Amino acid sequence: MEDVDQRRSSTAPRYAGALMLAAVAGHLLSETATGALTTWQSWVLYGLGAGLLVLSASAIERLNQLAKRIRLRWVVFTAVLAAAAVLVAFAGPPLVAYGRVLVLGCPQPTEVRVLTSQDAEPAISEVARRFELHTAAENHGCRTARLYVFSAPGDQGAIALRSSWSAKELREIGPHPDVWLPDSIAEANEVVRRTRGVGSAVRVEPGESVAFSPVVLGVPPRIAKDVVSSTPETWGELLTKVGRTGTPIGRPNPLLTAAGGLATAALYETLDPAVVERGVEEADRPRPGAAMITTEQVVLRHNKTACAQKPCLTALYPSDTYRADYPLNLVEWEAQDVRNHAAREPAKAFRAWLGTQEGRAALNATGLRPAGQAAGAEFREEFGVRAGLALDREEAAPDDAAQAEFEKNYEQAKRDGRVWLTLDASGSMAELSPTGETRFAVAVNGVGKALTQMGPEDTYGLSVFRDTEVRQLVPLGRRDKEAAAAALSTVTPAGGTPLHQAVLDSLDRVGAGDADHVSAVIALTDGEDTTSPQTRQDVVDAVRRKGVRVFVIAVGDASCATHALTTITDASGGECRDSTTDTLGDDLAELFRRVWGGSG
Repeated sequence: MEDVDQRRSSTAPRYAGALMLAAVAGHLLSETATGALTTWQSWVLYGLGAGLLVLSASAIERLNQLAKRIRLRWVVFTAVLAAAAVLVAFAGPPLVAYGRVLVLGCPQPTEVRVLTSQDAEPAISEVARRFELHTAAENHGCRTARLYVFSAPGDQGAIALRSSWSAKELREIGPHPDVWLPDSIAEANEVVRRTRGVGSAVRVEPGESVAFSPVVLGVPPRIAKDVVSSTPETWGELLTKVGRTGTPIGRPNPLLTAAGGLATAALYETLDPAVVERGVEEADRPRPGAAMITTEQVVLRHNKTACAQKPCLTALYPSDTYRADYPLNLVEWEAQDVRNHAAREPAKAFRAWLGTQEGRAALNATGLRPAGQAAGAEFREEFGVRAGLALDREEAAPDDAAQAEFEKNYEQAKRDGRVWLTLDASGSMAELSPTGETRFAVAVNGVGKALTQMGPEDTYGLSVFRDTEVRQLVPLGRRDKEAAAAALSTVTPAGGTPLHQAVLDSLDRVGAGDADHVSAVIALTDGEDTTSPQTRQDVVDAVRRKGVRVFVIAVGDASCATHALTTITDASGGECRDSTTDTLGDDLAELFRRVWGGSG
């Protein structure tokens, strides 16, 4: 019996130890051979693992013999075996991973597809490369992830996500993203709401903002010296100042880009929307000699990479500006042919890394301001930006109600103006004003001032009325101030005032407004109708039927109330305004802006 017990005592630990070492060796072998013995290198590693199994029996036997000589040998044996197992478990994988790199080379990194905005793509691409280097430094020089950064024009990325990334979007935009880094949390929240429904093929896990970039007005340095003030100024004040210098101001489409939309929303708070729309030109990128509405990071990167003499642009920071923020959202696809389970862990690692000091430094180096951290060394005057930042607004973007109102105002203000202007050339317009000029001469000067407010796509026509005649001077077309002045110089005021006839004639010439144009008639008169065959009611019926707004400026002896001119303007949704020779030019210009702005 004692011999049997001794044999059991001798063989039991041997078998147990061999099984434990075999399990560890098998695990390391499977990790090393990547699941298949398809190369000679993996067969070599398999042989090494098999040799380890053979040697394990001898090692266990020697350990058992040593333990027999020690009191409490089972305790010692178990402790040593456990310590060896722990050592192998923790030290083995890194050593084998390093050995695998030496023998087999680096394994293929997992691809993570990152969708971002066109403005942010250069910066995010640079950050992605730094993350890849980080993973390589943590993994014996081998990248564990390869980040493919791409962008969609305007809001097409958000639209594609909401529609579960159709085949058309796969061709025109790119692959299904694993990470979505837009430049607006509001945009991301809308997509999250739209994709939470049952049956959606995509799930967007919202994330916090990892960085931000204020929306700025980039101007040539020579202009910045003239317009910068010692006190904070709003978007409206800065745009007006730069506009007066004659510098073109570019702005990306406000419905398709965060920078364009955020700046325009702020501008509408202090300036008439029509004035804003006629003070900017659509542009996607900075141009030589022009100002540009964009984000700070675009200005910084432009100055670093596209300027021979730095800086090309100096960023002006309106006190009421909004900012582009960059939430990192994880995107999960569950359809059989597009599942992205492999990319989810490295995508989460990328998001976590951006919150580390190393990740924030990478964001800073590309011109983005990391959330919760001050700007770094890249933010300096040499690159047209400044590190210190003090803004009035805490919120990054307008709320939903303000955004809806902005979009409505933009749709109205961006429509091309189509205005027919008709001037009273009756005898009373030859009377002298307090300035010594005739009323008609003052009106001619006012027309010239009003035409300077027109945009490049706006059109206008011009006629005069006297006695029983309405005479066209300038046909409906683009702005030509000189043509209007030349035509008006041939007119000599005389006779009666066919105001009703002139309004009806103008309605026919200008045509009704539509989705792309807003039409209006502006009539300037110094008296009541005296010679028209049509009545005031005929005019009222016509403006109601045609849907064209009529504006009347009453000067001299005319009065909106006394001569019932408001009867015509009210019927059309227009306005009658009493003016003087001192304010006539400003009143005409204001009415042109009212027409473009779509307000009545």
